[in-house]
Amino acid sequence: MKPVPKELVARLAEMAPPGSEIIPLDWAYDGEDFNLAVFVDDKEERRALEDRFLDAVIDYDETHETFTICMVWPKRAEARAGVR
Repeated sequence: MKPVPKELVARLAEMAPPGSEIIPLDWAYDGEDFNLAVFVDDKEERRALEDRFLDAVIDYDETHETFTICMVWPKRAEARAGVR
């Protein structure tokens, strides 16, 4: 699997609220090119963020002919998500 493009991570970082962590994962499911986990403070509206991130990811994927998964999690779920 190719590493998640820095351009995509930077685009999401610009949109993320302060204190968020964007973690490019080094694995993806079959048929995916990239996989990202975004961890936000519990008080953030995760659903609204998912919608904004989804728009950015879709734009990136259409431009680069890739398929990316981006999941938004509360920070307290970070350990359960298996990224640390």
